[in-house]
Amino acid sequence: MKSNFFRFTGIVLIALAAACGVMGQKAGTPFSGNVGGARAEMDITRDGDTLGGSYYYRRSGSANRLTLKGKIAADGSFTMLESDATGKQTGEFRGKWKQDPNESGASLEGQWLKPAEKGEGTSFYAIEQMIYFTKTQIATRDIKEAVPAKRAKLSAEYPELTGGANVAGFNQLAKARVMKSLADFKKDLGELTPADIKAMSAAMGNSLDVSYSVEYADDDLVSINFSEDSFTGGAHGSHGTFTITYDLKQGREVKLADLFKPGSKYLATIADIATRDLKGRKDPDSGENSGLAQDIFEDGAKPTAENYANWNITKKGLLITFPQYQVASYAAGPQTVIISFSKLKDIAVADGALAKAKM
Repeated sequence: MKSNFFRFTGIVLIALAAACGVMGQKAGTPFSGNVGGARAEMDITRDGDTLGGSYYYRRSGSANRLTLKGKIAADGSFTMLESDATGKQTGEFRGKWKQDPNESGASLEGQWLKPAEKGEGTSFYAIEQMIYFTKTQIATRDIKEAVPAKRAKLSAEYPELTGGANVAGFNQLAKARVMKSLADFKKDLGELTPADIKAMSAAMGNSLDVSYSVEYADDDLVSINFSEDSFTGGAHGSHGTFTITYDLKQGREVKLADLFKPGSKYLATIADIATRDLKGRKDPDSGENSGLAQDIFEDGAKPTAENYANWNITKKGLLITFPQYQVASYAAGPQTVIISFSKLKDIAVADGALAKAKM
């Protein structure tokens, strides 16, 4: 599952490149994340116990990259010193490199500290972006809106492609889905009365942040996972998900049924594998069963199109994302399951999009 740090701090992480920048192939591994509320783009190379690369804050632009050099231990714990163009140390990252079998790539999580700073520092988190373009490029477009009467701020990011076949169709679809998310939230705001707004704490406001992660992208196929973080009062915010997988060769969105042979009972197969995975998970501290997809949450894993609407192609296999409350309590957060191609190959279309997982 995605880190609870991401969910419970309300920090929106996933953003690729600056608003007017682009990203194709990079020398290192691209990570996208957030340092204390500021969006940051990292390019990290891992070689044995050595880490190196650079990063920049989106507000400063890619021309203002900071150099990173450090070490990583066998358990993934790392330290990276940050320095500016003059070689002066400007900060330090301390954290852990994590490889979750149910995430498409690696994640980095920890603290950023100023030089000689003591204590915990500033929280940071970054997620690997699974980009394998050779000619296509990707840029992030930003939308920011305010609805003063509802004390609301809305922000959204969506990917835009250039330089490849049928990118216009993908761009139109991605923007439309994000705009629908914003429109749905504004519709919900319309139901808030003046009394509701007045009752809100002065320190609080309504908000929506839409971000995205690239689960897989090459010149033929792009699979994007969008996250919605919203707050309209109450004890905590809400987190949602929607996904797009687009065939750039054919110029069309890929549906889940397109991955499988006609007549195959693919939903039953997927649900069986996902349910057994979820029900078998243990609490890392107590070792007790986590209670996922059981009791009141059992229906959320049953083989219906609605339950398995949020899916992506990854190099590891088929990624299923279950939003909060669907198969687990709010405290457990959203859950993800990756089903390997080997478990689906008998019913998968031989040369379909899922074949990317064999690579």
